[in-house]
Amino acid sequence: MSSLVLEEIRHRVAIAGSVTNAITGQGIPGIQVTVTEQNLRTQTREDGSFYLLDLPVGQYELVISGSQLGKYYGTSDPVPVRVADATNGQPIFDSQANIKLQPTQLTGKVTRQDNNQAIAGAILKLHGSSIQTVTDKEGKYLFSELPASTQTLEVTARGFATATKTQTFIAGQEITIDFQLA
Repeated sequence: MSSLVLEEIRHRVAIAGSVTNAITGQGIPGIQVTVTEQNLRTQTREDGSFYLLDLPVGQYELVISGSQLGKYYGTSDPVPVRVADATNGQPIFDSQANIKLQPTQLTGKVTRQDNNQAIAGAILKLHGSSIQTVTDKEGKYLFSELPASTQTLEVTARGFATATKTQTFIAGQEITIDFQLA
């Protein structure tokens, strides 16, 4: 004779959200999202979205972790999320769990030393990597999602001497470095 097993009926509520780059809005895949009170975890998908299903009604804190945090992005404080009752029998998705992470960024401008005119088309490279960018018509440039580390930045432009500067990048920080070329 088989025995009868009773299971608790779970609440049909959920948390849905995303983890994105605060500058570009692009989703960040592979970030672990944890509801500490429930010891429940999931990972963000390719588009940065995540879902946590079958939660009891209540107030929770989401904690995010992953190899990209503290390296390419700053960290995030725990995110408070409230899960509400389902009044019509349908799952409730609390979309308040949209987390924006500040990327490590480097911005600046490249100008002529003699007259302070912008230099368009200057090439900026991080030594020892394939990371590079080119200045726009106003001499401005942007690197985003840089690794937190000490890097040497080199700028070259046709008709000008090469210049370098060394900078320590901290995850989630925006740094401005301007160059004047002779």
